[in-house]
Amino acid sequence: MDGITIAALSTELHHRLTDSLVDRVTMTDRHTLILHLYSQKEGRLVLTLGANPSRPVFGLTSSSPLPALTPPPSFTMFMRKHFRRARLKEVTSPLGERIINFLFDTVDDLGDERKLKLIFECMPRTANLIVVNEQNVILNALRHIDETVNRAREILPAHPYIAPPMQKRRSIRECLDMPYSELFAETNQKAPVSRVAYSTVVGFSPILGEEAAFRADLRSDHLFSALSESERLRLADALKSICHEIEANAFSPAIYTTQPEGTGANEQIVAHVISLTHLPYKIPFDRIADALTEHNAYVQEREALLRLQTSLSKRIGEHIKRTEKKRELHASDMAKGKTAELDKLKGELILAYIYSVPQGAQKVLLDNYYEPGTTILCELDPTRSPADNAARYFHRAKRNQRRLEAASKLLERDFEELAWLDSLAVAVRRAESYDDLLAIDHEYTVKTDRTTRRKRDTEQQLDDRSPGKPASKNRRCSKKYAESRHKSNRKKTKEAPPLPPRTFTSSDGFLIYVGRNNFQNESLLRKARKDDWWFHVKHVPGSHVIISTEGKDVPSTTLLEAAGIAVWYSGAGRFGGSAEVDYCRVRDVKKPSGALPGRVIYSQYKTIYTAPLDPTRLRRAVE
Repeated sequence: MDGITIAALSTELHHRLTDSLVDRVTMTDRHTLILHLYSQKEGRLVLTLGANPSRPVFGLTSSSPLPALTPPPSFTMFMRKHFRRARLKEVTSPLGERIINFLFDTVDDLGDERKLKLIFECMPRTANLIVVNEQNVILNALRHIDETVNRAREILPAHPYIAPPMQKRRSIRECLDMPYSELFAETNQKAPVSRVAYSTVVGFSPILGEEAAFRADLRSDHLFSALSESERLRLADALKSICHEIEANAFSPAIYTTQPEGTGANEQIVAHVISLTHLPYKIPFDRIADALTEHNAYVQEREALLRLQTSLSKRIGEHIKRTEKKRELHASDMAKGKTAELDKLKGELILAYIYSVPQGAQKVLLDNYYEPGTTILCELDPTRSPADNAARYFHRAKRNQRRLEAASKLLERDFEELAWLDSLAVAVRRAESYDDLLAIDHEYTVKTDRTTRRKRDTEQQLDDRSPGKPASKNRRCSKKYAESRHKSNRKKTKEAPPLPPRTFTSSDGFLIYVGRNNFQNESLLRKARKDDWWFHVKHVPGSHVIISTEGKDVPSTTLLEAAGIAVWYSGAGRFGGSAEVDYCRVRDVKKPSGALPGRVIYSQYKTIYTAPLDPTRLRRAVE
């Protein structure tokens, strides 16, 4: 949000929200204030003011998007005390500044009327919410700034409010009245064209600098000093044309996107009130507040998705490293265990030639009667008898045999766990929404919790074998209390309904289902008909894809589309080359007993070699 958008927004809010009553005050997080307003013109509205230094947020909706914090923060209690039943009288914004002033009529504890101003400073890094009285003295602020942070501008209760320093730029009116030749006289001549354009006018942002360069038919990254006189005149004329639109309030609120509206893989770029001709695709809005609200919601969702995606990738990556280390240890144990047969043979040979083994020898070379003509060197303990050395070899052989059997089982389990973790890592990278990531997080949490609980129960069983402590009264009471709390929490917890699978309609009208995580892959397999088609990329983690046949023959076009979708949602990559996709009837797909989520075996399959298919080319069915 730049100064031009804020100015237009404050004017719109003044007309829409004047005389609104503050009905309720909450906070959804430590940066975001929610004012529940009631207006006779608009009805009930929810005003969201987010002062997060990384990204200030504005929103105006009919309902609160998130639950309130409990217990409420101290700033919430302050706002409730001073602004409950307050009436909004005016919404203003300083010229070109990213500040919105909300002036309220309130009543103090003694019943006396007074005016309070809520100042929303929506500049990144210094965003804040400040309450001042009629004497411009700060009563409270969301973020307290003392002299250790900013000596020139302290924001503390009982301190006078000092506005942020004004921008050293020209106003809209000054730019319109100034001759073309003097417009860029005080700018940095060595800066790019777009920077020179937006740093000339107060309230302009880099996106308006790009727009001015585009209207002047200039490259935005060219140096201003390299422009000819005619090119500078064109840039000045383009800048003045934007200023004319602003002065005439010729606003056209819109969200600008990377693709036309309705396209599947469409990303929002910016929301603005000026017509940005250098961005061809846009979604128009009647109101500025609606455009900003939707764009801010989109950005917040994308940021939340990125944070969860990063967190999940880190957790799964660390789990993969731990499992790889276990696999290496188990592989080492397995290599040691493979010497069991040789140790057993050495023991047998020592017993067979026991009378020819000298007492006190450190090693002896014996003929291998299993392979005539070969000998085996046996190392001996000189302090032991030949019979004891043979027994030592037999004992070592049994121990290595047990090690081999245990290591082989553990190694197989490690490979299965790594395959499961790789499938989760691929699903995280291919997630398209926050809900997709929540489903993956749920699967990972449930699986790891089960493993942790199984280990804890095993340790408890071993602990219960030791006498004394498990039978003590305190131990029994604490165990009973923990079980009751666990049951109580399980009853209170209401699980959200499971997320439906991704659903698309093929060119021939068949429904194609795609699992979002391994739990959903298994659910799809259970619910599918025996004659439905199942798809999965060969030897690569990815989603299970099901074609619902409904007893009909499936054309080759639909088979190819489903195979392409399977490649798209797999580790083979959306931007990689073609991959082999195995497909068969659902009746030929089985899950082995005790296997990890998503692991199946299949038979009677065929293979298609195909490229990834962007499923947005198909019609998304109603989920």
